[in-house]
Amino acid sequence: MPEELKTKAIVVRAVPYHETDMIVTLVSPEYGKLTATARGCLKPKAKLRYAAEPMNFGDYLLGGKNGRYIIADCSQIESFSSITTDIDRYYAASLTLEVLAKLTLDQPEPALFVDALSTLHDLAYSDKDTDEVVTDFLLAVLRDNGSDLDFAHCNVCKCDLLGDAFFDIADGIVCAHCKNFGAVLIDAVSRAYLSGENRNISHELKARANMLVADILYNILGTRIGSHYFAEQL
Repeated sequence: MPEELKTKAIVVRAVPYHETDMIVTLVSPEYGKLTATARGCLKPKAKLRYAAEPMNFGDYLLGGKNGRYIIADCSQIESFSSITTDIDRYYAASLTLEVLAKLTLDQPEPALFVDALSTLHDLAYSDKDTDEVVTDFLLAVLRDNGSDLDFAHCNVCKCDLLGDAFFDIADGIVCAHCKNFGAVLIDAVSRAYLSGENRNISHELKARANMLVADILYNILGTRIGSHYFAEQL
């Protein structure tokens, strides 16, 4: 890696370090996950305090080498600060950052990065339902990883799915006739919601459907989402 690195990035995590510094985890569409120190950013008049704020999206200049970087400069593109005024949208944004961080390692994931950025934009500036924004993001994550699930048709016999469906790690979304032992039930309401047939359901039912998608994501990718968005539904 070069001694000076320039890249667009989103802050997915920041933790205090010593008295005035922060250790910042960045995700870049070019370099994947990066860790950098934001020196002095906890001082009251720190010029780059915003560069260590979770959700910050900007053009970062990092100095250092061998994976040890400091934030030398940052030109902020978007803070998405309006999300912090709505607790439900904040939890949804936290889920977005968590997934982006967990699924981006040393290798870049540009499609996932774009989907996460679009999701943060929707949470900050659109009037889209929060739960539906989460749904669309989780389904996009699966598509990005080659698992574009069809909740309207059985992936084996191709019949139309009209009631309950089932998820099988080998066959995807299937009907009752094609399911294997141990397949995960997707109730009729959740299936219709996830297929887009009926999104006019309650927050509780949408959250339940999103938890099903999160479980599917875990089964396919091995990534467990521990976001407050789901904790609040329990």
